Amino acid sequence: MYQRILVPLEREGGGESHLWHATRLASALNAELHLIHIIPIISSDEYFFQQIQVEVGSRGARRKEEAENYFRRLEAEMRQRGIPVQTTVLFSTRPEDEAILEYAAQAHCDLIVLPNLRKSLMSRWLQGNIPARVQRRSPIPVLLVSEEVTQ
Repeated sequence: MYQRILVPLEREGGGESHLWHATRLASALNAELHLIHIIPIISSDEYFFQQIQVEVGSRGARRKEEAENYFRRLEAEMRQRGIPVQTTVLFSTRPEDEAILEYAAQAHCDLIVLPNLRKSLMSRWLQGNIPARVQRRSPIPVLLVSEEVTQ
């Protein structure tokens, strides 16, 4: 059924119910998990401005290192469970929903698993609702998992 399951993650300690749901699904289906973390950078025509956002010592570089450490721990755990896993940390100038969909297409993922965020109307208006935007625009199935689901 599903061979490659994409699971976008925020940061360690963030909501992970959708990850554990995807893990159980991947285990049952013998599917490969693709874990991604997207670090937004401000788009600029100036090379220097883009570079200072990702160079060593920058906030972007620290976020990348934190995500890579987090992914190493998750990768070890998944492999111990016998689940094949690919991890990717992306810098992107595109909106997060577009970056997720672009990665899904490039990696030939056939399912995207996201948290079903419970946000107030004001919060959705100010910050947007990435899972809802991905769900609306995705050509492949999107599974939204309630954050109340436990391991």
